Amino acid sequence: HYFLKEISESPESAAGTLQGRWKFGGTTGREYEISLDRKCFPDSLRTALAQNRIRRIFFIGQGTAGVAALVCANIFNYYLKDPLFPVSALKSSELSGFSLREEDGPDAMSDALVIAITQSGTTTDTNRAVDMVRDRGAHTLAIVNRRDSDITFKVDGVMYTSSGRDIEMSVASTKAFYSQIVAGALLGLQIARLRGARDATFISAEIKGLLELPEAMRTVLRRREVFEDSAR
Repeated sequence: HYFLKEISESPESAAGTLQGRWKFGGTTGREYEISLDRKCFPDSLRTALAQNRIRRIFFIGQGTAGVAALVCANIFNYYLKDPLFPVSALKSSELSGFSLREEDGPDAMSDALVIAITQSGTTTDTNRAVDMVRDRGAHTLAIVNRRDSDITFKVDGVMYTSSGRDIEMSVASTKAFYSQIVAGALLGLQIARLRGARDATFISAEIKGLLELPEAMRTVLRRREVFEDSAR
């Protein structure tokens, strides 16, 4: 029951993640633009990107969120198209266990942005990794499903998936997974714009494509009888 529930709610969750994070603008007033508030994308991060003080990005997560981290890293690399600006994805436990050293100083990661993905906001490995990179001076963001969960008090900015109040009730994690990818794409477009990696036309087309995703997902889900016949 809950497995099917979460899959069926995926389009609404993706739509909720997009809501309020874009606007019309540009010279014609009909171009799509990214619109992220300061709680999501703080001024300190905008300034660091504008001044070219961030030179690498890490996505981290565990389990399904770790898979979403890999997808988001691939999206970022496509948007930024800069081989000298590495974007990578690691399991949270691998970052903390193998990529950080005990002798690292307080500025060891001052040139890094770490984006943590978590559904509950209470994943121990992810939260611990965030603590460790912050101790080393990293900028931090979280993509999270649970409003006011533990991780939201550890990071510089928070991108909530859907309304920030959905509770995942199935191991499938389907609606959270799709929403995490949509959130990552929005962040990628914001950073690509700030770095001048993509022009307004490209960004507008990408946002338009993201806005079409929920209905495309509903189209697939309306074919349940076809899937049932195939399964039988």
